[in-house]
Amino acid sequence: MTNDIRRGGGHQEEIQGAPPVIPRAELAESRLTETLTINRYLYQQTRQLELMLLEAQDLPALFEILLVSMPRHFSFRTSELWLYDQDEVLATVLDGAERYGQSLQVLNDVFAIQELYEEEPDIALIDATDSRMFEILKSEGGVDYALLMPLLDGGRLIGSLHMGLQDDSLVLGEQEEYLLAHLSTIMSACFKAAVRRQQVSQLVLLDALTRISNPRGFGREIAREISRARRSTKPITALMMEIDDFADLNQHYGARRGHFVIRKVAERLTSNLRQTDLLARLGEARFAVLIPGGGEMVCRDIAERMRGDIENFLIDDGHGAVLQVCLSIGLVTWEPQQFPAVDMPQLARQMQSVGSKALEDAKARGGNTVAHARLSTLVL
Repeated sequence: MTNDIRRGGGHQEEIQGAPPVIPRAELAESRLTETLTINRYLYQQTRQLELMLLEAQDLPALFEILLVSMPRHFSFRTSELWLYDQDEVLATVLDGAERYGQSLQVLNDVFAIQELYEEEPDIALIDATDSRMFEILKSEGGVDYALLMPLLDGGRLIGSLHMGLQDDSLVLGEQEEYLLAHLSTIMSACFKAAVRRQQVSQLVLLDALTRISNPRGFGREIAREISRARRSTKPITALMMEIDDFADLNQHYGARRGHFVIRKVAERLTSNLRQTDLLARLGEARFAVLIPGGGEMVCRDIAERMRGDIENFLIDDGHGAVLQVCLSIGLVTWEPQQFPAVDMPQLARQMQSVGSKALEDAKARGGNTVAHARLSTLVL
């Protein structure tokens, strides 16, 4: 088949067998309609996400939106959130963040985040030829494009959200950039508000004198760790401890030095713990240590080392007096495989009760010793 091109009067006729020619005006109108449709969809999705972000009451809810809901809304392959935590504030309020794995990263240096943006952090869409692609979304394959959305606090970078795409379906025009920049601003504001709320809620769980967990905080943590131990079938041990003869020390040296001793003992105990362990102050001179994953024999050695360390700890009060104190310690361990339990709150109360009885036994022996007790009967 041949295609004839006929010319006459400056007019070009259609080529036989070719698709019909679409007039420019019609083509422009079609593209405008398509753009308006895309913008309307983007606006609707952005608006929905904005409402979800504003309704998020805490950091876990916010993470779920940014790392789970947002990729689904925009049909992205994956997402990743980097947060800058210079003063290690986030480390004290992040809870359950480990479930997101590499998708949630807390950085102590802002340099890595700054390297992703120009001098003025703004929305950016990059492809596989961009060197920044080698730094982000490493845990996910098949990502050829990435949308970078900065989190800002007064113009200062506090984080970065990265959305991975498999194709070039997202085109950043003026309208799209405006909508995504607006969403980025909302994300930043909601993140700052969630951190502040989390900090306030944490305060009611902290002891005012030592800044470690108080009885309420310890109650929440032991219930949580027992649930984790049940799932992992790993043991958990609680150490209940008390400064021996603290009433006499308080009476002789005064409440001010007594408080000083309590703070120093709390600091010393903290220095001997792992990050996964928990220290709490339960009473005037009473503390508790929670050791996830610690069996009875291992934790007996830990308790003995802590007791010996405090016994040899010289506390200089800064006014010419050097004080020494001793600890009595009661130990109780729960082994999920040996004693399966269903009522977790009841088990938490039992562990505290049995551990306290072991502590009283240690005190009855003259103090400065470790006693242990076993959970004999569990409420199933």
